[in-house]
Amino acid sequence: MEYKEYKTFDQINKDLEIYKIEKDLAYYRFKKELDETKESLEIKNLLGDTPKKAMGFLNMLSGPLKSAALTFLFKKIF
Repeated sequence: MEYKEYKTFDQINKDLEIYKIEKDLAYYRFKKELDETKESLEIKNLLGDTPKKAMGFLNMLSGPLKSAALTFLFKKIF
């Protein structure tokens, strides 16, 4: 570890200010990364567009095909 000699209190205060700013910057970077991680783990981001695409496909079907597709889908899910 490197030791530093200070001649005045102003030098000490200047270094303390720099360390505080570096600490705050590291904290905000950590907080931002934590928020991004939380957002990426939300259900909507984990599933993506799959449910939306499936519902779009089912809306194109009609009558017995639609009921058969829904039955098949629910059996697969549950």
